[in-house]
Amino acid sequence: MTATKPILIPPTRHRMAELIAVLLAGIGLGVGIAALVIGQGATPPHVAASAHTQSARTPAGALPPATAGVQPGREEPKISGGSAGQVEAEVAASRYASPVLAPDAGASFATLSAELPGRVELAVAPLGAGRREVLGADEAAHGWSTTKVPVLVALLRARGSEGLTAQEQAWAQTAITESNNESVLALFGDLERLKGGLVGASRSMESLLRASGDDETVVATAPPPAGAVTTFGQTEWSPGEAVKFFRALALGCLLSPGETSYVLGLMENIEPAESWGLGSAGFGSVAFKGGWGPESGGGYLVRQSGIVDPRSSKGAAVAIVAFAPSFASGTEMLTRMASWLRHHLRLASRPGSGCARE
Repeated sequence: MTATKPILIPPTRHRMAELIAVLLAGIGLGVGIAALVIGQGATPPHVAASAHTQSARTPAGALPPATAGVQPGREEPKISGGSAGQVEAEVAASRYASPVLAPDAGASFATLSAELPGRVELAVAPLGAGRREVLGADEAAHGWSTTKVPVLVALLRARGSEGLTAQEQAWAQTAITESNNESVLALFGDLERLKGGLVGASRSMESLLRASGDDETVVATAPPPAGAVTTFGQTEWSPGEAVKFFRALALGCLLSPGETSYVLGLMENIEPAESWGLGSAGFGSVAFKGGWGPESGGGYLVRQSGIVDPRSSKGAAVAIVAFAPSFASGTEMLTRMASWLRHHLRLASRPGSGCARE
């Protein structure tokens, strides 16, 4: 008997489609599993090392442009805003942004510090996304004349759309560019009249610090000791908190664009006799204010706060504090430290972080 041959039935088009679908589904599952495994990898070291996380906060009391003292023809700082999703994206970008100081900054700072006649502290915060960096201690010390800038900013906010009077503009010019004490006392006196006295004026300055992300500094109201002139100049202000205020100022988070440009313009025109430190380090553009005074324990405290490249996303806020044997040695310490900073500061384009607080 002849054996019967098996009959081979060719697959139909419907069956072929089913087979192809199964094959594609298997490939997709494999890719998904691989992506899941890769996604569970280690966190990048520079992210794990980040010590600061920013959260969004809108400063109270946005102001219209000032009617007096606005300097025309300047590029205004851009402030990012938007939805919670945008803010989260900006905060995430800041965690991944490159450091504002060079990799060898810590070791190099320690070497320079050992050569100086006194202790020095430094804080830097990029205007764009990125972390603050503090070298040396972050000790709160008298703000001295660096607090003249918050006095002016507080008065501008208190004046609102009226702007500063002609007399107040003249006082502001000499208070910032020449560090004139009589002028800043006159400005503070007007702030006291608008805010109901010493405590109200001091609290209005303090509100600026809070809006910039400084939740620690308390503006002093006690009578100044011998050798000091102002109450607010005795405010204990650490360099790490000071850079928050000057960063917020540069970004336009505290004043209207015109008022921000006005204050930065004054800080960019410090008289030559007080242009040591940040003013003599060779930065292309720098807005700053110095402060100094004798300390009760002996010696002199000399400090500067400001913004390098203040009208660019590449810029950075800086605060330097020197505990020196004398005023002269203190200014020399700041000049050497500012020169060191020029070679170790990374002024790179960064994603915007807006007015998000650390």
